[in-house]
Amino acid sequence: MLGILSALYLALLVKEARKAKQNRAALCHVIHVNGTRGKSSVTRLIDSGLRGGGLRCFCKTTGTLPRIIDCSGTERDLPRRGRPNIREQLKVLEMAAKDKAQVLVVECMAVKPQLQWISQHRILQADCGVITNVRSDHLDVMGKTLEEIALSMSSTIPKKGLFFTADQRFFPFFTRQCKQLDTVPALVLPTGQEPELDFGENIALALAVCKSLGVDESSALAGMRQHYKRDPYALSFYELDSGAVAIGGFSINDPDSTASVYEKLTKRDEFAGHRLTLLINNRPDRSFRTRQHAQLAAKLQPDRVWVVGAGRRTMGRRIARALPSAQIEAFGSARSIPLDRLGKEDCLYCIGNLAREGLAVMQRLEKEGKRLVL
Repeated sequence: MLGILSALYLALLVKEARKAKQNRAALCHVIHVNGTRGKSSVTRLIDSGLRGGGLRCFCKTTGTLPRIIDCSGTERDLPRRGRPNIREQLKVLEMAAKDKAQVLVVECMAVKPQLQWISQHRILQADCGVITNVRSDHLDVMGKTLEEIALSMSSTIPKKGLFFTADQRFFPFFTRQCKQLDTVPALVLPTGQEPELDFGENIALALAVCKSLGVDESSALAGMRQHYKRDPYALSFYELDSGAVAIGGFSINDPDSTASVYEKLTKRDEFAGHRLTLLINNRPDRSFRTRQHAQLAAKLQPDRVWVVGAGRRTMGRRIARALPSAQIEAFGSARSIPLDRLGKEDCLYCIGNLAREGLAVMQRLEKEGKRLVL
């Protein structure tokens, strides 16, 4: 019986591989976008820019929510059963081929290095790879140092293709990896002249990729202005009825970027001089971030810390040790968070993860606040 099951499983794998190869052959290009911060935005910007050049594109992101944008430009949720699985990329490859796409632009959904490698070299076989940047995130599976994380991400660099990154520090390392794979690397840095559609480095990366596929800058930018939509619940800003301002930063994830975004925002009139309340939502499968959040709280020095989600009391105690002067409270749900306590002198910075209570917090901000456009 075991032999029969093994044979059936092997046959299924062979059939799956053959189908993936056929679907990949139907596409002119596959662009695989990886990185710690900004990969959903870069994926969407590339897709929009290529559409501006007249290319028929299919796009998939896995940022705050898994989404697809088909060749007609229609965006919709990608249904999932159970936990994320890289076999989902097989489905996306097939969907793109059936939609007669010329280009598939897809965000890397794998975290473990071996799964990143399989996703690139066994499933997508992208000819263009992007790594936005390397920052501290997913330390439990990708590595405890930035060097280990960079090595994990390099699993998605294509063979005999093109590679783009905005990470100056790790460009020499990625260049060495590209040489082994006979791939051409490029370091892309913002000029400061990018339009305010998104962060300059994201736009610069997307423009470089579009240019490599024959789309000129003016056409790509026109496509971005026409088609680009930010990921649902990406970094966003609100003004509450009380006059308080809120930052929806659940999508940022890594602590370095979380701190950097806040430091940049405090230089703007809308946020300068406000009293900081840090709202942290923690996922049950992200226990390693408890330590990171405590370190981040100590760095940002908030007046108050509100904790929701899994392990909230443990996190509250850890943060109290790191930040003894702050008022710390734990809440059982997003509904019980006292937004009405905030006044016009307050800034609420929501960080951690969008899952479960994080999504409920964002829904409250959408309902109870007015979105700000910066």
